[in-house]
Amino acid sequence: MKLKNLLILALLLCTAFCTTTLRAQSTTSPDTVCSGRIGSAYFVSYTPGSTYHWIVPNGTITAGNNTDSITVTWSATPGTDTIKVVELNAHGCSGDTQKLAVYRMPLPTASLTGIDSVCHNFGTTFNVAFTGIGPWNFTYSDGTNSTSLTGISSSPYTISTGNLTATTTYTVTAISNKFGCVGTTSGSGSVVVVVNPKPATSAIHHN
Repeated sequence: MKLKNLLILALLLCTAFCTTTLRAQSTTSPDTVCSGRIGSAYFVSYTPGSTYHWIVPNGTITAGNNTDSITVTWSATPGTDTIKVVELNAHGCSGDTQKLAVYRMPLPTASLTGIDSVCHNFGTTFNVAFTGIGPWNFTYSDGTNSTSLTGISSSPYTISTGNLTATTTYTVTAISNKFGCVGTTSGSGSVVVVVNPKPATSAIHHN
């Protein structure tokens, strides 16, 4: 019987605290979110009998309107807006407006620049310039192998090709930042390093 009571107590404690942990969310203002984010959840503590009226500028409430918990799809345009919610209780009385500023962070981009030709079996460098908020994570490819780098804190970032024996095209294939904002690689460009052949010098002749 004592074991059964302990199990019931543990279940009640989990119900009280585990659920709260799952819904934990920063209330720091301004909050941050990636531009265009789908499925951002916001909530207030629920009072039985109350309804909740939300205002989300530059965001679309996709679920939970008039409840204590909403899901939002944010505009793809960077900027700062303020979420507002007013609670109306079972007696028809309205509470104070609660506000949370939300900064929609720009999505990261990466572009490549560098020297376009080298001699056979020589190397060079090219630069990756970033926009948005770092640190950045990105992956680039030489057409055969891919290399992923994380935590890049400065822009531009210089990459060494090593010695090349054939013309090689370098392209950024993925770009994101530490906040989980994923950028697009379309239009980010590529660098083509042309490898010029070495001269084919003839044997030495003696007249």
